[in-house]
Amino acid sequence: MARIPWSVAVPPEVYCEYCRVTMREYHTDPAAQMEVQLRRPEILHERYGLPLRRGLAPDFTTYLTGSVFGLTFEVFEDQVPAPPGHPIASIEQAAALTVPTDISQAGYFPQALDFYDWMKGHAPESVSVGFSGGSQAPFTTAVLLRGEGFLLDLIDQPALAHGFLQTLTESSIQQREFAAWVVGAPAVGAPASSRQPFAVGAPAPSRQMPSDYHSSQDTVGFTDDYGGLLGPNRYYDFDVQYMLQIAAHFGATRQTIHTELLRKPHLAVLQEHGWCYIDVGTDPYLTITDCREVLHIPFLVQMKTSPEMLLSTPDAIRARYREMVAEGAASMLVELCRGVPEENIRAFIEVAREYE
Repeated sequence: MARIPWSVAVPPEVYCEYCRVTMREYHTDPAAQMEVQLRRPEILHERYGLPLRRGLAPDFTTYLTGSVFGLTFEVFEDQVPAPPGHPIASIEQAAALTVPTDISQAGYFPQALDFYDWMKGHAPESVSVGFSGGSQAPFTTAVLLRGEGFLLDLIDQPALAHGFLQTLTESSIQQREFAAWVVGAPAVGAPASSRQPFAVGAPAPSRQMPSDYHSSQDTVGFTDDYGGLLGPNRYYDFDVQYMLQIAAHFGATRQTIHTELLRKPHLAVLQEHGWCYIDVGTDPYLTITDCREVLHIPFLVQMKTSPEMLLSTPDAIRARYREMVAEGAASMLVELCRGVPEENIRAFIEVAREYE
């Protein structure tokens, strides 16, 4: 029997439920956020025997990427944060945007840095603290900022749409560079021993990244849940080429992506342009067979969170897992949501261990 790697993804709202911390507390209090992130692997280890993995990072959702251009999100008492709307009213306004000169002072980055400071000052010595930014693909960020109108802009004003996407690409690069600098990644050509991260707790002006800082990254990953809104004939021009610019900037030799809503022709475009791993999530339009017919690179089709876990039974979960393996799954993952019965989670883990 072939070995099938597997994992269980647990989003913050489920961890908050386990820890009896509200979503408002988690997203507004660094102490609460750190408590949940420290406690989460212990809970999964105690309940289900999953391995202990410990690490911290400020969690301002993927909306952090677009926040430097005015995207905000509402924090609710016990629901997942969500944007109240799209802040950019026209493609002309979008095309006129420029990348902030100081990322540390833009959008939610000041709050994220405050959380980072707090975590660095209070985390156990054995626990690393990370920082991230710019992981969202430019096209998905554009849709969040401009709304469905951006899909019409591509047709009516393609030159302005490309100008907007180019600005978002340059912003993503700056955000990723800033995140690398915050955690002390060495600049290109500098020895690791020379890395000098920004000073935790320092006054705001010292948080500005040096203008000549440039890091390298072997692997560049993207989240691009809206990419599939584009037809395959426009997918490269308005989405893929901008992700490629980001990867080229860092000299990446590996490109990975989590995406949704794709069809088979989109997969071929990604593979043709050098992606080495594609996670299509719970894409309703793709099966494992579809991916196998197109791809000769590793891929992941996730088990469906709601119909195949939340609303299922232990026996049905075991049967579905085996069906997916028989169909050709080379790895397996499920993302939980609130309310999934413990017996369903245990059934997934039990059948997964049969293929270890």
